[in-house]
Amino acid sequence: MAIVPNYLKRSTAILRMPQAILQGMTASGFLRKLKGLGLGYQKQRFLADWRSVAGIEKRKNAYKFVRRDRRPKMSALADVEWELEKEYMYKVRVFTRTSPDEPMQERFVNIPSDRPLLPEETEAEVERRWEDDWRYEGETLERAQTIAGYHRIEGPEYED
Repeated sequence: MAIVPNYLKRSTAILRMPQAILQGMTASGFLRKLKGLGLGYQKQRFLADWRSVAGIEKRKNAYKFVRRDRRPKMSALADVEWELEKEYMYKVRVFTRTSPDEPMQERFVNIPSDRPLLPEETEAEVERRWEDDWRYEGETLERAQTIAGYHRIEGPEYED
């Protein structure tokens, strides 16, 4: 068993959660498995992460089918207890090209917002920021596609 530094335990566990949810594991069963691997952490924080990831898994395809000119229902946004910069965050898939004859490359960017945005507003914000702030050397933005939306909710306060 490899020794995992404490600062990586939580993020490693969060990355493994979607697969565990798909397998039908319970939260307590997955926490026991993590502890066996040396990846366990505070139960209250773990359960908050589990609820957030489960909400994302449940709603991960809902946002893709929202029309670009329509405001998504709150049920299409996953409620998360993460410490987000603003109340809403949108995950956008960005396709870029380094030159016209090269294949497109894919990357993801996050757009924080104080209010719910239309998918086309989110994509317009990516295009605006791409020109002003995110200057990737030699990369041209081909298109952007909003794929997920997150809404920050208040979770329990944790003691570290």
